[in-house]
Formats: sequence, C-alpha cells, structure tokens
Amino acid sequence: MRKAVQIVIILVLFASCGPKPSKSIAHVTKEIDTYILKVDAKTNLKEERTEGALTDAEGFKDIGKFKYTVYFDEKTNELYKIRNIEMTDKTISETYYFKDDDLVRIDTDIKGVSGQMYVQKYKFISEHKTDAKTQKLLLEKARRFQKNFNKEHE
Repeated sequence: MRKAVQIVIILVLFASCGPKPSKSIAHVTKEIDTYILKVDAKTNLKEERTEGALTDAEGFKDIGKFKYTVYFDEKTNELYKIRNIEMTDKTISETYYFKDDDLVRIDTDIKGVSGQMYVQKYKFISEHKTDAKTQKLLLEKARRFQKNFNKEHE
C-alpha cells in the first residue's frame, strides 16, 4: 500500500512538472484580438506621421505617395502599432500591431480585399489568403518600420 502511494505521488509530481501544453491557435488569436482592442482604444499614444513620394525601382520617377503613422507610448517608447498607406494607381493600407517588441498581427486592405494575419516571432500562425511573396513583403516592411522606430527612439 505504501509503495502504491509513493508511485502515485511520483506520477503526480512528474505530470505537474512536465511540459505544459501549448495554447491553441484559436486561443492565441483571441488573446491578440483582445490586446488589439485595448491598443485601438488607447487615447494617450503619441503619433508620429511621415509622408513622402513613392518612386520607381531606379528612384527617378514618382509613382505615388505614402503616409505612415507610428503609435507609441512616449514615456516608455513602447511601440504599439504602425499604420502604412501607399497610394499609386491603387491604394494599399497596412496596420502592423506590436506587443512586447514582437509583431502580433497585420491588418491589410490590398486591392480592396481586407485581411488579418496573426504573427508570432515573425512567423504567420494563422490561415491567410495572401500569397507567399506578399507575406514575405509584409514581414520585411514590418521589420523595416520597427527597426526605423527603434533607431529613432533609442
């Protein structure tokens, strides 16, 4: 009997100290959505806008214009979101959301099609309707915007 109790105790300890199951994608996306609602409701975030011309690949011909806005906590320099709009023959809108210096969601409106892409550690964790080339471009833009923000707010 005593040996059986010891075995049960060992099994309970082993189970409680073992690896924790990871959260489901549905749970993670729900947490991100809740976080984004809080970010969008914040009225005390500092906004910095940058506007300019978009040029062709050679950099000579103007093909449109861009405007992006950075939203962050002025006291802590914590980045919350970046909204980017590019206007050429079509308008592209992207909003990048950050939490604890990590990209968590990208909201897009590309060619009139809206989408939300959930991200962890710069990898997509949800189903999305964009092609691999567009996904790569969005992640590169997010990194570039975040790097630029960090450089300006060191």
